[in-house]
Amino acid sequence: MIVLAHDFLAQADVIFDVRSPSEFASSHIVGARNVPVLDDNEREQVGKLYKQDPFGAKVLGATLICKNISQVLCTLGITPAQVIGIYCARGGMRSLSLQSILQNIGYRTLRLTNGYKAYRKEVLEFLAKPLDSQFFTLSGPTGCGKSTLIGMYEHSLDIESLSMHLGSSFGGICGQQPRAAMFENLLFARLRELEGKKILVENESKKLGSLVVPSMIYNAYKNGVKILITAPLQIRIQRILEQYGDIDLDFFNHAMQKIAPFMDKRYWLQAHKAFELRDLEQVAYILITQYYDKVYRKEPCAFHIDSTNLESAFEHIRQIIATH
Repeated sequence: MIVLAHDFLAQADVIFDVRSPSEFASSHIVGARNVPVLDDNEREQVGKLYKQDPFGAKVLGATLICKNISQVLCTLGITPAQVIGIYCARGGMRSLSLQSILQNIGYRTLRLTNGYKAYRKEVLEFLAKPLDSQFFTLSGPTGCGKSTLIGMYEHSLDIESLSMHLGSSFGGICGQQPRAAMFENLLFARLRELEGKKILVENESKKLGSLVVPSMIYNAYKNGVKILITAPLQIRIQRILEQYGDIDLDFFNHAMQKIAPFMDKRYWLQAHKAFELRDLEQVAYILITQYYDKVYRKEPCAFHIDSTNLESAFEHIRQIIATH
């Protein structure tokens, strides 16, 4: 059966992405399993031949696909009762080949009309429309535990986790960020899960590292019910140390270069000196008082919660969400 993107996502129990490993690594349907019927070298080989001999390229492609599918069948791990969703780049030979064989064996299959291209169209259209959810937005200075509180709530949109970035000049400690398309896919998948729910989100900047939050999402949480989260300075310092205490000198220097134009040079040098001495508590104190708190933009908030005790703060947040 060939289905549109919305039905494909709703009906498939498992999803096979039959594109090459590099295509899959760039971006894919969230939750899909990469089952390539052509690897990267084979795909390149077929593509080059197609420019000179389209028919010969189809023969070569079919030959390679049949060879590879024989190996795929040994590692499926799928029961006949499960509906297998299959897609390639545009819904062509690669997905059709695997679907035909699985269907003839007796598996229940769906093939995505126009392939991954159609899924991306669905994602972009969804992210361009107003969201059918009420947003509750945690604002507040660095180190007040906002990310922890987001993680405690079942219906949260954790943009930092999805973007692999903590949203500050030092926010790149999470590792390599996803490509922009994959970030959009992750947001789409999570927001579909949360449709109609009350969503808790952090008041993130529009840009997190190399990624940009789609305007419709950004506007939704900027216009949400704002909750100010604060904590005493010493607690903020300890939370910063727990999160950033393992950063190395290269990472520290790179991040410090970014904030140099926004910080008094005396304090900037003091922070460097403290880091060299591994006095990380002093580093955190300087950066909070002489950089983060000075660049933090205060916004009007409907509620104010002290997060010294995170469990207590979370219960207060739950009450606010439940009564609004």
